[in-house]
Amino acid sequence: MRDEWFVGLLAALPALIVLSVFGPIVTPDSGGYMDFAQQIVSGKLPTGTAMPASLFRMPGYPTLIAVFQYLFDNGWKVALVLLQISANSLLAIAAYRTAAILGLRWALALLVSLLPSVGIGVVMQVSIMTDAIYSVLFGCAALSLLRAGLHTSPRTPLYVGLLLATAMAFREATVFIAAAFVPAVWIAAGAGRRWRWLCLSFLPLLAFTACVMTANFIRSGYLVPTTTPQIVMVQALLPLYRQGLPLFDDDTSFDRAARETLRGEDYTSIAEMTVRLFRAGMSAPQIAAEARHRYFRAWTRFPVAMALTSIGRYHERYLALPFHPLNTVRLLLLYSGHSVAKIAEPGRPWPNAQKGSAGVTFWLVVYWTTRAIGTVIGVLAIAAPFFLLRNGDHRALALLGTWLICVGLVAVYLPVHLNERYLVPLIPLQCLLAGTLCSMIINMRGTRATV
Repeated sequence: MRDEWFVGLLAALPALIVLSVFGPIVTPDSGGYMDFAQQIVSGKLPTGTAMPASLFRMPGYPTLIAVFQYLFDNGWKVALVLLQISANSLLAIAAYRTAAILGLRWALALLVSLLPSVGIGVVMQVSIMTDAIYSVLFGCAALSLLRAGLHTSPRTPLYVGLLLATAMAFREATVFIAAAFVPAVWIAAGAGRRWRWLCLSFLPLLAFTACVMTANFIRSGYLVPTTTPQIVMVQALLPLYRQGLPLFDDDTSFDRAARETLRGEDYTSIAEMTVRLFRAGMSAPQIAAEARHRYFRAWTRFPVAMALTSIGRYHERYLALPFHPLNTVRLLLLYSGHSVAKIAEPGRPWPNAQKGSAGVTFWLVVYWTTRAIGTVIGVLAIAAPFFLLRNGDHRALALLGTWLICVGLVAVYLPVHLNERYLVPLIPLQCLLAGTLCSMIINMRGTRATV
């Protein structure tokens, strides 16, 4: 227990330092959640379909903001960030417990559980965004299934069901990401309990989704969980539109607005298109439906281009997210509205390094060394379950379920839009996967040395 408290305190320390320096970070996306929260506080959720925040955003985070505004008045942002930091400390403790169950030595278990605390997750913890809370809910569900895969617990599916349903309140993509949890549930349940576990794990999620859709239908007349496709589905098509493919070639209000406003991969042009369509009399659900139709039509007309574009959304630097401190600095400065330091952008200092600048050379070495370490962790995480299966390790099947959860989350976002912050929930799982493979290698070398 003392070790767990130690892990929790250490995990919170980087975020507390960042909070003391930058304060709570309000990003451009924070406004939509705060607007929704204000509607909840006022008790007047708007009806209609133009684009109320309460139809575009899921209700979980705005409700949390509204509660904290009621309880803490002007100090609600600091209080909410402290909650996010505390929740992520609990996730670090859960990762430490899981590492112990996996048989990792104390030092390796400590390293695995604390590495996410110096990554991009620390930026999300101090931001008024859904990512920090969502990562905790997602991570706890995945870790519960991993532990159950090693030591079955009858209460696990109920925990997983409640965690996924709550996660859906924060991010609408959860209903699709949940499909990646099916193999892990199947593995953890064992023979004779699988269908009961599947029902307990996913029925709460489906029930909550149905409730949200019903509430939106009552208020807008459309049976939708959110109207986010009006943005993200068009966003997904911008790379192909820049190539000159005829994605918006019909003589409709939607296609005419798209042709007249969309510019390459300029995301702000989507807002211009949406405003024009509102003025033409279309509602947010109607725009979302049209955008969804164009997106799936693009897959039927240009499947190769869509597939290549989807694959191209995953960048090599994403592999280094488990440990890339200078990238964390870059994102922290970016989200907080400060100019990005040159040390966090390796392409800019090269001329000075070539002229013999010792300081710039030092930071370049730090940048590429840490990025290499993070990349190695990412590669080890990808390889872990297969090496464990090859060696007949008893942990392999449970870790394969965790690996599939990671792959599933990426697979949901790749065809539409992938941002670094969407990958935050995977970092604790990647560290565990990589740590377990390292533990196996260490144990094998120790066995050979004794022989």
